[in-house]
Amino acid sequence: MSDPQPIVPTERTVSGRWLVVGMFVMGITLTSLLYAYSKLHLGPFRPLQDAIVSEFPGSAPRVDGGKKKPSKNTPTILRILVKTEIDPLSKTEESEQQLIFMRKRIGELALEKAPLPDLSVLEIHIYKLLKEVEIHKRSYRMDLKAGTDWFEIDQRGAPILTNGVDSGEPGTSIP
Repeated sequence: MSDPQPIVPTERTVSGRWLVVGMFVMGITLTSLLYAYSKLHLGPFRPLQDAIVSEFPGSAPRVDGGKKKPSKNTPTILRILVKTEIDPLSKTEESEQQLIFMRKRIGELALEKAPLPDLSVLEIHIYKLLKEVEIHKRSYRMDLKAGTDWFEIDQRGAPILTNGVDSGEPGTSIP
């Protein structure tokens, strides 16, 4: 009798063709998901973004809104992030007037074009890039339900007190 030959299991590999097909499928799937996100989540704010760009060219606005925790009945917030050539940390009268005008105009546009029916808080974050290293930023909030005027907030969203006692240093950050 002859000795039985041991069966050596062959190692399974994926061919290069199927690997490339899989990579294309993954790329198309992720691109489709990004497109769906931009259409469904950011699409309703597109008219407001276009209005801000036409009013303030080069501002590259980013608009996002909704509730933080819908199940806990939190207020509806509309956040607008706007790039500017004005230094938000400058204390000159001219730059302060330009920031006030920008806040008021963006607030008017937001109330006209925002698709949120029960909007209660409007936040505007104004920033200026300096040499692509440092960012000067100031943020403001208006509570529409309480009827308050604009007040400055820090990065956590807490109000910055202006009666001599600040709750933090406004605006400078280094990424």
